[in-house]
Amino acid sequence: MANESSNSGAGVGALFLGLAIGAVGGFTVALLTAPKPGSEVRGVIKERAKEIPSRMNELVDDSVDVYASALNYLQLVVEEQTMRLKRAVAAGKLAAAKKREELEMGSSVLPFQHR
Repeated sequence: MANESSNSGAGVGALFLGLAIGAVGGFTVALLTAPKPGSEVRGVIKERAKEIPSRMNELVDDSVDVYASALNYLQLVVEEQTMRLKRAVAAGKLAAAKKREELEMGSSVLPFQHR
């Protein structure tokens, strides 16, 4: 189960990383194809490049929050399923014990034997 949750977290991290790379690439292409002179475009790129670290910090914080929420949810699901399994095993043991007691308390002839 731990592998599943770590694989899920890795998938979420990869998704956010892909989104960030795609956003930066798209932004760069948009700036480079804009009908502005080169010096203006370079100035805009420099300004935007200064914003990248803070935006990346926000993105990392958001992805950590999503990862933590997903991990908590998976932990609750695993705990719930474990409890359901334990209850099912206990019910099975109880049913087996009752049947064993019925067989021991009844006659020595089993239900499928003739008297």
